[in-house]
Amino acid sequence: MAEEQRTYLRIPTNLRGRLRLLSTGTELPLFREAPIANLSVSAHELKSSGLSEALVNTLMAMDRKLDLIIGIHAQDSLQADFPCPVDAVEISGAGVKVASAEPLHLKTGQHVEVVLTLTQLPVRMAGAIAQVVREEEVDGRTIWALDFTKIRDRDLETIVQFVFQTQRDELRLKKWE
Repeated sequence: MAEEQRTYLRIPTNLRGRLRLLSTGTELPLFREAPIANLSVSAHELKSSGLSEALVNTLMAMDRKLDLIIGIHAQDSLQADFPCPVDAVEISGAGVKVASAEPLHLKTGQHVEVVLTLTQLPVRMAGAIAQVVREEEVDGRTIWALDFTKIRDRDLETIVQFVFQTQRDELRLKKWE
């Protein structure tokens, strides 16, 4: 019996996401998160420009609030392009297992595009084209295993960082138990 070789660590999770059905695996992805770029001015730069401490603090608070509003708006606009809400129950850099409260008519071999919200504040999302590899029943829930077939390096890195951060958090929590 051949042993399964894993390239990525897989963890159980409880993430929200959106999914859309594709007719082929060659369709271009709709989801495109802006590259992570440091477009914000740092507090140090503001202070060195001669602004008062109170004004610097106010500007930094406004910057954080605007980032939050933009993130919420981006999630709202996803609903139009990705009509199927899903819950990710397991994730790795190679794929994800999803469930849905709504009926999804997914078949093995079918291609989908999935977008996952990895963190709420700040909003961090990752998307990929995936293929349904199997369907399983767990505790009366249908779970679909999706293998990523096309994923941007930035999205893959975001998922891998999320997995490692989650593992670190769990290890720290167990230390106190």
